[in-house]
Amino acid sequence: MTQFSNILFVDQGLNCSSDSLGQSIKLSTHNNADLQALIVCPSLPENMSDYADTYEQSLCDGLRTRICDVISKNNLDKNPNNFPITLDSGDKPVVRIIRHVQNQEIDLVIKEAEPIEESSKGFKAIDMMLLRQCPSPVWLSRPNTKPMTKRRVAVAIDPDISTLEQKKLSLKLLDVARSIADSSDSRLHIVTCWVYQLQHYLDNQSWIKMSDDELNQNIEQARLDHLAKLNALIAESSIGGENIVHHLHGVADTEIPSCVLDLGIDVLVMGTIARTGIPGVVIGNTAENILQHVSCSLVALKPNEFVSPIR
Repeated sequence: MTQFSNILFVDQGLNCSSDSLGQSIKLSTHNNADLQALIVCPSLPENMSDYADTYEQSLCDGLRTRICDVISKNNLDKNPNNFPITLDSGDKPVVRIIRHVQNQEIDLVIKEAEPIEESSKGFKAIDMMLLRQCPSPVWLSRPNTKPMTKRRVAVAIDPDISTLEQKKLSLKLLDVARSIADSSDSRLHIVTCWVYQLQHYLDNQSWIKMSDDELNQNIEQARLDHLAKLNALIAESSIGGENIVHHLHGVADTEIPSCVLDLGIDVLVMGTIARTGIPGVVIGNTAENILQHVSCSLVALKPNEFVSPIR
């Protein structure tokens, strides 16, 4: 099972929710991982340079106070003195975050998602840029009033695999999601979608003489084949614990956001399709659509072969 060893909590020096900070500390404790913080913030203008040291020190002191408060309020077994804080001021915060990830060999980034309007969904530009370009898994955390041990975790899986790269990513998704679920309510909801691509074509073609029974048999066989692939993938992953499979009929863009909402999922783990081997990433259309229609926290993974365009 995945054990994170070097976790980075990203703070922007603002008065944000302490939920993502608490999640970082709890996860690092559960994984016995090193935990560090990076504050990314704007630089003061030249005419205020006399205040630069005070400005930066106040941001570090503010985060240190929040760390101590979170540890105390949640009775977490973590020494606040073992939580190094780095401050990096200037423009292009995503570039600064990614360079820190590369330099420190971070294997998980946890950042509070940029706030959106109450009725809105999806993620803002800075978070989407981080999702596209960061080489390590990214956890975009949204404020949550549930106790951390009561939160529901789901993973989106597509078992229709055509490359070794896709298979390795799917196995990694299951592994990481299981690890996160173990530090939450222990159950892992595995969500997948299937469709019989030929159904609508065969329904509307007079030149193919296929009875309703024959068509239904083909549809049922497609469902069973898809489920068998999913079960084989889960078995190969060797994840334990309580795993609940949601085998949904329909397209992932629609069904996964609806399922996440209906189940009251707090953290969704999913992969992004990357252009690997060369700098840059393209989030696949399906993943992009799902990202823009969920309002829960998100943990996004890329294939191991992904190369960030940031150097």
